[in-house]
Amino acid sequence: MSHFRRFASVSQKITLAILGAFLMIFLLLHAGINLCLLRADGGEWFRAAAHFMGTNYIVKVFEVILFAVFILHIVLALILQIQNWRARPVRYKIANKSATAPGSKFMIYSGILVGIFLVLHMLNFYFVKMDIVPGKYLVEIDAVQNADPVYVQQNQERLIEMFRDAETGAFKDVAGNITREDLETVFGPEFSDYEPDFYNMAIDLFNNTAYLVLYLVLILALGIHLVHAFPSALHTLGLNGPCYDRPVKCIGAVYAVIVVLMFWAVAIGMNILY
Repeated sequence: MSHFRRFASVSQKITLAILGAFLMIFLLLHAGINLCLLRADGGEWFRAAAHFMGTNYIVKVFEVILFAVFILHIVLALILQIQNWRARPVRYKIANKSATAPGSKFMIYSGILVGIFLVLHMLNFYFVKMDIVPGKYLVEIDAVQNADPVYVQQNQERLIEMFRDAETGAFKDVAGNITREDLETVFGPEFSDYEPDFYNMAIDLFNNTAYLVLYLVLILALGIHLVHAFPSALHTLGLNGPCYDRPVKCIGAVYAVIVVLMFWAVAIGMNILY
């Protein structure tokens, strides 16, 4: 039985490492796409990327896989942490002066903060995409023909206001920053030819001081989590030993700093620019 438990524990750690490595690759991709928010093009690049990710079937399948990976990663991490606690039910009377890195000791706590960030992120963005919570939306001008003509006729002035550029007076191909109420009022309650306007939603969120501070703190917790997670995953997958330890830890620290700075740059940049 002890051999089986040891095998199960090792298998769980390897699975956790693989899932973690997958998520770390995704983080870089996600942070890179977010940097498009800082481009001075009215959100055109970012909206194009968001539209592709929201309509491409391959990306949709990947999205389901990613969500499953998040859940499995969290569940396995909790199982392993509980097993560690049970293996040492009584704390040492004398403080342990081990050389264990702080990131390792507090991995579960930084992981909880990352979980809070994930829930917050899903509430503000993913659940809007799934039409679970209201947000801001965008509509292409060609999609107006799919709206209820009665509602369009009754709200022509509001419709023109949506698609007219406030600075130049020219008509835009896409109207953004539309509320759920305006969608139903102008286009009709059955209108469905719209997409979430993540660009304007991000502007609103990052100009909320409380949200900005919370976001920066949670991203810092993510970085602390990654400082240990990166080398831990590679060690579990076999890249360990005296000649690998220092380089792997250095690369992990650099990776964590880059991820944190990329997310911070977007949040602070959006707050300053808009």
